[in-house]
Amino acid sequence: MSFNVPERINVKYDASQVQRMLSLLQAAPFPDRAPIDADTPWELGIEYEYLKKLKTTFQTQWSWDSLEKKIAKFENYIVHYESDGDILDLHYVHAKSPRADAIPLILLHGWPVVEPLTNPPSSSVPAFHVIVPSLPGYFLSTLPRRDGWGLVDTAKLFNGLMTSVLGYRQYVGQGGDWGSYILRILGSLFPESVLLMHFNMFRTPPATNSDPSTYTEIEKRVVARRQEFFATGRGYLEIQVTKHADKNSSQRPFTIGIAIASSPLAVLAYIGEKIYTWSDPERVETQDILDTVALYILSGSFATSVVIYNQGKERTEIVAGTEGKWALKNKFGFSAFPFEIGGAPKCDIVPYGPLVYYKEHSNGGHFPALDNPTEFVGDLREFFGEHWVRQ
Repeated sequence: MSFNVPERINVKYDASQVQRMLSLLQAAPFPDRAPIDADTPWELGIEYEYLKKLKTTFQTQWSWDSLEKKIAKFENYIVHYESDGDILDLHYVHAKSPRADAIPLILLHGWPVVEPLTNPPSSSVPAFHVIVPSLPGYFLSTLPRRDGWGLVDTAKLFNGLMTSVLGYRQYVGQGGDWGSYILRILGSLFPESVLLMHFNMFRTPPATNSDPSTYTEIEKRVVARRQEFFATGRGYLEIQVTKHADKNSSQRPFTIGIAIASSPLAVLAYIGEKIYTWSDPERVETQDILDTVALYILSGSFATSVVIYNQGKERTEIVAGTEGKWALKNKFGFSAFPFEIGGAPKCDIVPYGPLVYYKEHSNGGHFPALDNPTEFVGDLREFFGEHWVRQ
């Protein structure tokens, strides 16, 4: 495993690139009305009027200059990586706190909260050096060419970034979505480096001895939400996952990747639906959706980003890994948000390792850094502040 010297970069797209994106959005055929009068909004996917509003706002109010300034607040880097024939460029943000006692934190699903984590309001509140890597295939991180790269490889890449490139011999991690799987791997393979872990998503199979009558109100909502998602919301995943023919699947992720990436309106509908339906609907900000969609389009990374669904082959055994190599060895915490699609009741999480922190919230969903940032940041400060001890 070898890394070159990181190169600091400015994330810039010129006016012609931005205008091309908006022109293609304008030119995309848009239906005069929804295809049918559905009984419930969002029954067929993204709701027609909501998509219409997103498209109009994107064309008339969204600004690349504003997003560029947000990104420029933080130091962005590219580091070249090679290992056993694997070659890729890894993009990451490295936001160092001015505090000498700051805790190194790899943040795997929530960059909008970098500022309050690095610069807390007082010296009595924990501060963090925050590292936010882009997953291989996402944004400015390239995909390795090897067929077979997986989540374990990504975890090893990220641990190398933290320890070899940045010199953080010991650090903590926070994970949601794919970041939750990667953090579980990091905690299992590198317990001497990853001393503490915090999750807002933690996939588990239902515990056979779980008694729903003992669930809290939030746990009941979390379980109902998970069941609803598995019944009605997993179609995208099945399309984006490739299994071998002997496992009865013929879907191919790059096909859907190219199809969606070919149209800004398609990316807007696809990503807009996910952010809205996976979030607390009272707290979804249009600006967050448009900024996310713009970065997919301008970086040209949508088609490569879906390949992780093919590469995430280890997730099934990780979900079942209460024992053996995927059991968590160090202390970890979990924050329950009621609109999370991959949550679990506390009793289902306990068998995976030393769960020492568990907190429930009445608002927020799959992206708590967006729809409940204050309480999300508060949990990280509380958990890591109490349990961080450099060894």
